[in-house]
Amino acid sequence: MALAFEILGIVLIVLAVLFVLLFIIYFFNLDMKFMVYVVAPFLEKIYDKRDKNQYV
Repeated sequence: MALAFEILGIVLIVLAVLFVLLFIIYFFNLDMKFMVYVVAPFLEKIYDKRDKNQYV
């Protein structure tokens, strides 16, 4: 029974840490800052090389 409580305690601690990390990412909008500074330049390089469609 003590082993079950120990495992439950570890799971609860991991979930609490994960919740805090996700809240920090949400609060400071870090996901969109990552998109702007890392992903967007990479995508711009790809889409700038593509042939443009003149007929929109």
